[in-house]
Amino acid sequence: MFPEQYVEEALQQPNNMSGLIEEMQEKVNAWLNEEEESNEDRTTDESTLFDLKSEEAKGYGEFQQDLNPMHLYGLDPVSIAKLYVLAGYEKKYDVQYALYTNREEYIMWSAEDDQKIPEKDRGSVEIFKNIDKGTFIQTSDYTGYIEFYVGEELLGFQMIKNEDGIWQVAFMPLQ
Repeated sequence: MFPEQYVEEALQQPNNMSGLIEEMQEKVNAWLNEEEESNEDRTTDESTLFDLKSEEAKGYGEFQQDLNPMHLYGLDPVSIAKLYVLAGYEKKYDVQYALYTNREEYIMWSAEDDQKIPEKDRGSVEIFKNIDKGTFIQTSDYTGYIEFYVGEELLGFQMIKNEDGIWQVAFMPLQ
């Protein structure tokens, strides 16, 4: 029964009002439970490029507090890439830099040098808007890339697993 029908029935049967209210409340509660269950693993921020799964949002929130990569332990490479893109979108460049690999042999510039990069030279994160639909391809024990499309063009986004087993973004990740 739709809400309009409850109102109409209530007008026709004023002595049954409490029964109708109870029935309507049960339906509203059932609907809310269905919505909650369907959104259980997702959190949406309309100001972002992506919907984040609850574990991604939790890891991202904790990571921003102290930039400790251990907060990201267990997240897959696509999740880490989403957080990297999101940090750039939000202009949180310190967070974005902290998502780069910390393997010495792959570091290309320091955090201090990164802070000096003008915003106009950082490029647009819009190119990465489909990375959440990408597929990760592991190429060694600790390297791989995410294949994703920008329009018709297939791109790759390089990832490197750190010594603690956490996936991180390669410097200059676009292939």
